Amino acid sequence: MQPGPLWVPLWQLLAAMPGQNKRQLLAGLQRMGLHGLTTTDVNRTLYANTTTFDHDGATPPRWRLTAAASWHGGAVPAAVPPTLPRCYVGKEPRAWQIEALAAWRAHKRQGVVEAVTGTGKTTVGVLAAAAAVDAGERVLVLVPSRELLDQWYDVLQRDLHGVLVGRHGDGHEDTLEDHSIVGAIVNSAARYQMLPLGIPGLLIADEVHRYGTPFFARALEPHFDGRLGLTATYERSDDGLIDHLEPFFGGVVADCSYDRGLADEILAPFRVAFVGVDFTPDEQKAHDEYDDRVRSLRRRLIVDHGCPTEPFGEFMAMVNHISAGGEGDSRAAWDARKYLNAFNKRREVLAESRNKQEALAFLAPVLATADRGLVFGQTMRGAEHAAAALRASGVQAMEITSGMNALKRKQRLAAFKDGQAKVLAAPRLLDEGVDVPQADVGVIVAGSRSKLQMIQRMGRVIRPKADRRPATFIILYVRGTAEDPDTGAHEGFLDQIIDVAQEIERFDHLTSGRDLLAWHLSGRLPK
Repeated sequence: MQPGPLWVPLWQLLAAMPGQNKRQLLAGLQRMGLHGLTTTDVNRTLYANTTTFDHDGATPPRWRLTAAASWHGGAVPAAVPPTLPRCYVGKEPRAWQIEALAAWRAHKRQGVVEAVTGTGKTTVGVLAAAAAVDAGERVLVLVPSRELLDQWYDVLQRDLHGVLVGRHGDGHEDTLEDHSIVGAIVNSAARYQMLPLGIPGLLIADEVHRYGTPFFARALEPHFDGRLGLTATYERSDDGLIDHLEPFFGGVVADCSYDRGLADEILAPFRVAFVGVDFTPDEQKAHDEYDDRVRSLRRRLIVDHGCPTEPFGEFMAMVNHISAGGEGDSRAAWDARKYLNAFNKRREVLAESRNKQEALAFLAPVLATADRGLVFGQTMRGAEHAAAALRASGVQAMEITSGMNALKRKQRLAAFKDGQAKVLAAPRLLDEGVDVPQADVGVIVAGSRSKLQMIQRMGRVIRPKADRRPATFIILYVRGTAEDPDTGAHEGFLDQIIDVAQEIERFDHLTSGRDLLAWHLSGRLPK
């Protein structure tokens, strides 16, 4: 049936019992006789009426009425079209972007916007920059890489009219003395004072989680009154958030979750498969030897050399410091170097497992049916092996790595865009911010246990598709290792997607390529 406005019965349910999630609300609607609805219908109504409904930010969100709705009977005021900055000529912003910008302004223009990859957090930054320029401020946009520097430059040139935009880093030396906006690579900006004295300014930090190191934090100049951080996950594995980022930016003031992105149809629905494989006997032996070495040396570094136990990022930072001779203790430096060597060797064995390459070959028919496919690894050699395995199976695949010069990388991205290459295989190069054309299948051959990395990688394949088909995300792992979900791998990532994915399936090492193809194609059938 086609119900009337859903916000009315939703208001009634939440007025009677605040704190319900979308599934509980759907059950309540069904008890009220409103059948034929889905949780997507519930989410779409909740997120479209933020003057009436609010949530606690949990996963899944628990909903309640706003104070205004509680006092005024839940009436939804007529929408007031947002006033966009005068110099902004880009696309009409999405509802969540307008809300995020308003929340940031309400926090005195300081704070972090956390939005899952693919929802359009860059537009929030562009709007903030445009408003600052209208107000006579200078704007510095910090980025971690030259690819993001060029991407931001192109977007600002396209979406802002009559604004002089410059670049700093990677051979560029533009400054805020004579440009309204300058995009700067953080390791260049950290060496200079970027904001001229006496001039008001806004600092926008894209991939803000990256800047929690002592050196990068030098770029966070205190004379910027406006401070906006953008990230998919405002987290670090060390103390950089507490020591550097929160004192400068503060906390998260607005977000866009998978729930919101799917409800607003910003993201494509998606299905996730975990495919487990086993080591070969030689790989198992090598992995176990490196694993034993890592554990033994970790204990020694903590007990004998004073490395912190937790967080892991702080432990690794100290190990790297000691290995470089920073403590002046040759025995400690030797132990630290042996630890790092064993740690990297163990990771290489996982990343380059022969059975993962065979599983990837089984996935060739899946990637052949994709519009575009991305294969994510952890090493350059792994990316080369992955591309070679797919080419041997008849799939047009290319690797793209940081070892290539900028021109070659651009050529390969262009080949992917125009269809000369159907699949790109990369280590960490495509994880963060690089703008790749729409892909609908992603395969992880190797990666870290980082929730952020998983969110970034999945964001490359869950842009909405014209035919509304779901995206497919496949994760290969070696059973019984740190990659195995049964040992706690990807726990934070799974917590985020378990309630929003169309399906999460587990396949074992006996699964055939035909089974994987059938599962993939079943997701494309009309529901």
